[in-house]
Amino acid sequence: MKNIFKLSLIGVIFLGGCATSVIPNNPVQVAKAQSPMMAPAPDHSGSVTKRLNDCIIHSNQSADALLADSQIIAVTRSNPHAKALFSSADKLTDQQAVALTNYLAEANSCRPIALEGLSPEKKAVYEDFFKKIDGVYADLIARKITIGVANQERQLLIQDARMKKLALQSKKN
Repeated sequence: MKNIFKLSLIGVIFLGGCATSVIPNNPVQVAKAQSPMMAPAPDHSGSVTKRLNDCIIHSNQSADALLADSQIIAVTRSNPHAKALFSSADKLTDQQAVALTNYLAEANSCRPIALEGLSPEKKAVYEDFFKKIDGVYADLIARKITIGVANQERQLLIQDARMKKLALQSKKN
């Protein structure tokens, strides 16, 4: 029952986000939308947010990042391939596995910046998310799961992390 509720909630949030999504044209907004991590939260200082955005922009400029976004992971909200990626029964090809591995190595270099200045509770949420998402990517690269399953699991993990952060914020208030 709990899983049905979560899936329903995520479905509503996902569909609601599709109905109201705005395509960003500012490079910083594009970087935030393309992040393989959670978007920077208001708990980061301005300088940390800028450094994180710069890191994300840099990591999303490679050919591997573009291949990953178009063929493997629906990272951007406006990704025209998202529907196909979420329902794909395909497993990674050798070329896709290499591209994803290279992209993740670059993107994951931004993680230490994302953890800067966070409270221990929020840092734990981020670290738990990173650990779980790394497992999804490892299963995808090892061809244990399909591209569609990886995208679905990734979306569930993002929503779970957001709910945990909101719960922490509501405890503080």
